[in-house]
Amino acid sequence: MDRYWRGTAFVLISAVSYGFMPIFARFAYESGFGVPELLLLRFALAFVVMGSFLRVIGKGLSTTKKQLLVLLALGGIGYFVLSSLYYVSLLYISVPVQALIFYTYPVFVTTGSLALGWEKASAPLASSLLLALVGLYLVVNPIINVVIIGFLLALGAAITYTIYILASTRALKGLSGEVASFYVIGAAALSFLIFDSLTGSVHIAWNYESWVWPILIAIVSTAIAMTAFFQGIKLIGPSTASILSLTEPITSVIAASILFNEFLNMYQWIGGLLILLATIIAAISKAKEQKNLGRI
Repeated sequence: MDRYWRGTAFVLISAVSYGFMPIFARFAYESGFGVPELLLLRFALAFVVMGSFLRVIGKGLSTTKKQLLVLLALGGIGYFVLSSLYYVSLLYISVPVQALIFYTYPVFVTTGSLALGWEKASAPLASSLLLALVGLYLVVNPIINVVIIGFLLALGAAITYTIYILASTRALKGLSGEVASFYVIGAAALSFLIFDSLTGSVHIAWNYESWVWPILIAIVSTAIAMTAFFQGIKLIGPSTASILSLTEPITSVIAASILFNEFLNMYQWIGGLLILLATIIAAISKAKEQKNLGRI
C-alpha cells in the first residue's frame, strides 16, 4: 500500500472513530452516566492509554516550559469548556443535528485565520463562510424554538474548538501532536477531577455493562482516533485530511438514524450538504498546514 492510500486509510479510521463518539455518549447517558463523570472517565482512561502507547513506541515527552504551560491551559481550561459544551448539547438535540452544527468549526478556523492575517482574503474563503452560515440556518431553523439551548451549546463547542485550534497553532509549532495531546488530555482529566470533587457530581453506581461506553469513548473515539489522525496527516497533508474527515459527521448522521431513529428533514439535509461543501472549499483553498493538535 503506497503512502497516499495508507494515509487515507488512517484518516478514515480516525473520522469514523470520532463519528461514533456522540453515539457512545448517548448510550452512556441511557446507562446512567452523567456528563461530568463520563468526561472524567473519558480523559482519565485516555490519558493512561496514550501514556502507555507513547511509552511502547519510545516517544519522548519533553517540552519547553512555555509549551507545557500552554498545553496545561489548553487542556485544563479550553478542552474542559469544549467537552462540557459538546457533551451537554447531546442532552438537548439529536446526534445528527449536533454533529452538523459542531462541524462548522473548520470554516470558523479558516475565517479566524483570515481575521488574524494568517490567511489572505479570497472568493473561496468568503463563499465557504456564506455556505456554512446558510447551512447552519437550514439545519437549526426547523427546530430552533424547541431546542435553542442545544443549538447554542453545540455552536459554543464549535467556536470554543476554533479558539483552541487557533491558540495552539502558533504557540505549539514544532511540537509532536501525540505528545501535545498527551498533556492536554492529562490536564483535562485533572480539571474534571477537581470539578467533580468540588461539586460532588460523580456517583459511581453503574452496572458493569455500562462501563463499556466510557471505555469505547476513551479507546476508540480518543486514543485510536487521535493516533490514526496524526499518522494520516503526516502521509497525505492537512488539506486532504480535512476533506476526508467529512466522514465524521456523515458517520454520526447514519449511525444515529439506524440506532436511534433520529432523522434529518429535507431542509436539514440541504443545510448539512452546504456545511460539508463549505468545509471542502475551505480545505482546498489552503494547502499549508494550519493545525498542530488536530482533534482530541
